[in-house]
Amino acid sequence: MVVVIVAIVASVMVLSVNVLGKDTEVEDESRRLVALFGLVREHAELENRDYGLRVEEAGYQFFRYDPRRVEWQPVEDDDLFRRRSLPDGVRPRLYVEAREVSLRPPTDKKLGWPPQVMVLSSGDLTSFELRLLREETDREATLIGKVDGTIEVKGVPGGQG
Repeated sequence: MVVVIVAIVASVMVLSVNVLGKDTEVEDESRRLVALFGLVREHAELENRDYGLRVEEAGYQFFRYDPRRVEWQPVEDDDLFRRRSLPDGVRPRLYVEAREVSLRPPTDKKLGWPPQVMVLSSGDLTSFELRLLREETDREATLIGKVDGTIEVKGVPGGQG
């Protein structure tokens, strides 16, 4: 009987370690964002156009500034910069120039909702900090965008951008 109880406890521990150990969604999403920022910077410099990132409660999307229309347009002609949803249980917190940004859309739809982080045609970025948090755990990755266009990643092994 003792052997059966020990076997059950051991199997539960192994299963729980595997479930928690394989949760790499926060790290994967932070790496994806760093790679996308690198690509967006290249596009901005090559096309001599400003791009932006809008972070929402459940995802994010890249935009391109259209000087003819004088407005931000979602990037829909490039699958890399499409609207992306964050994995279930991963929530963002965005700080732009050290101030937390509300990720809820405005109540007045006519106002629009421009990107919060700008990627300029010069390759420079808006100074920002984007935290990706796994709900109900202590898993977190932080992307720190610097004005010179570099991105530092904290909380992810090997996370320099």
